[in-house]
Amino acid sequence: MRKRKILFCATTPMSYAMFKPLHRKLKQDDRLDVWFTANHDHKTLYRSVGLADANLVGKYRSMLSRYDMCICPSFFYERNNADVKVQIFHGCSLKNRAVHRKALAYDRLFLVGPYMREKFMQTWNLPKGDPRFENVGMPKLDAFFDGSLDRETISRQLELDPTLPTVIYAPTRTSVTSSSLQMYGTQIISAVSEMPVNFLIKLHDRAYKQWKNKMKEDWTEILDRYRDHPRIRVVYDYDIVPYLFISDLLISDISSVVNEYTLLDRPMVLIHVPRLISHHKRIEQKRGLEASDLEQWGQDAGALVKDMDNLQKTVSRCLDHPGEKREIRQEFARRFFFNPGTAAPAALHKIYELLGLPMTQAGEKANMPVS
Repeated sequence: MRKRKILFCATTPMSYAMFKPLHRKLKQDDRLDVWFTANHDHKTLYRSVGLADANLVGKYRSMLSRYDMCICPSFFYERNNADVKVQIFHGCSLKNRAVHRKALAYDRLFLVGPYMREKFMQTWNLPKGDPRFENVGMPKLDAFFDGSLDRETISRQLELDPTLPTVIYAPTRTSVTSSSLQMYGTQIISAVSEMPVNFLIKLHDRAYKQWKNKMKEDWTEILDRYRDHPRIRVVYDYDIVPYLFISDLLISDISSVVNEYTLLDRPMVLIHVPRLISHHKRIEQKRGLEASDLEQWGQDAGALVKDMDNLQKTVSRCLDHPGEKREIRQEFARRFFFNPGTAAPAALHKIYELLGLPMTQAGEKANMPVS
């Protein structure tokens, strides 16, 4: 039997986090050849996620080959050299960067949740039954539920103080306007570092010059100043999921991790970023939408901080009263995600169906969850 060739396309290391739960099964199937390309330095990128010995191919060389399937979490790879092009998306934030016109060029859209489906229908006037729609979910978040993560083990590996709560700061990617990192990053780190908490700092790949050379600040150098702080741990891992899992509270702004964290139903403190919200509102207006969900209700699931002088007391209050905003968080989780805990089986089922292969060698065929 001819092997099926799959090409995965990444922009930064975190792209692979979206594909990893699928790759873990696909690589066990000797009927498949999985290849990896990237928008920039593919060898450095895949070496950073432990795939230096995988089937790697540069972007331009990849365009000379033919594939049975191309799987992308972003939109840079526009070559039509695959029988089926699948978009798996790299986030589900209310910025709605995922709801891009370029997505419409894909044969299948592995939608993250009901909200994303609604936005595609609303923005591009698509029917509810558009044949490109597949109600999948976000496979990387299955780890929240499948027992693969152990909080005690991860905390011990990070040498965290088990008597203290753990807080993680994970802002959105930097932009031409201002994320919370650009506006208040050093203030946030300084304020939380003074509190009796374990403090994890996980920046977006695009905050570092290696993955965004136009960055003015050198965050590698800035964060190195905290290397010897007894309660601060800077996370350079490409996959944020284990660190969200062990955290009692998230500090963010309008990042996709805000919605992801609602699946854990834990408190959040969100930094107000009005210029960035206005920037994304203008993008949606150009798409013909009058209202901005991000502006109207996008930060309702967390305690909003507009003045950094209030950050410490807001974090303390939320840690002391984790039940605040619980109903809103749970509603966000229902609205943003299909198949929590079983998104990877849902995605694999559809991948094998599109390849025309039975799922006999990549794990058990899952009972399809209700979407």
